Amino acid sequence: MSDISQIIFSPLVAHGSRRVLLHAAGLLTLLLPLAIITTYLIANSAGASKPVMAATLTAGIVTVGCLFILYSLAQRESYPHAKLGLCNTITFVRGAGIAILAGLSLAPVAELGWWLAAFALTILLLDGLDGWAARQARLQSEFGARFDVETDVVFALTLAALAVALEQVGPWFLLLGLLRPFFMAAGHVWPALRAPLPEALWRKQMAGLQMSVQVLLITPLLSPPLATWLAALLLVVMVLSFMIDVRWLARQARRV
Repeated sequence: MSDISQIIFSPLVAHGSRRVLLHAAGLLTLLLPLAIITTYLIANSAGASKPVMAATLTAGIVTVGCLFILYSLAQRESYPHAKLGLCNTITFVRGAGIAILAGLSLAPVAELGWWLAAFALTILLLDGLDGWAARQARLQSEFGARFDVETDVVFALTLAALAVALEQVGPWFLLLGLLRPFFMAAGHVWPALRAPLPEALWRKQMAGLQMSVQVLLITPLLSPPLATWLAALLLVVMVLSFMIDVRWLARQARRV
């Protein structure tokens, strides 16, 4: 066995994760072309001048997600279970759906109308379903929690991009989807921000509120200036919620 193959396959043998990885690889092999083809067909039907660009963006996002998934599942400490489970399957499907939405941000989304909002709402509902399924099957894991958070980040940024594409808000609204990436980047400068945060119901409620309002912003129900003011209010509220966490982490660092 070559050095490269040892690096790739030794974690699978050492940790007995082969079955999980095979199931994940099989599911991802199905979702990747399905997401790309779906994006192309929808973008083309909406009258996109370059539907291939939309499909390419979807392909890029799904490919990065696949690499993250397979690498993380190969780490025993990240995913100690012997089966993938319905919960992770739902999260994979949700991730593919988000990638489709992201690709459609390059299409004339106004032509999609309520269909776009309904698709985004379905993805939002799946966000609560995967966590419930994980608890029911007792398949909670560091991998599942992290993947759920990262898909939420991409979802928030995608919804923000769609709101901009629909001319509901200005480009400044993209800051909403970049709050967590900025927070994580700041942790490399200020190590205190890398400390784990305690579980808090209000934080989950804020995340649900954020994504719900963002879905509302891409529906035909709202139009500027009401949509703009609602988006600005949401951005301010979310910035304040991040500041609360930063303040708590700073206090904890001073006590150490």
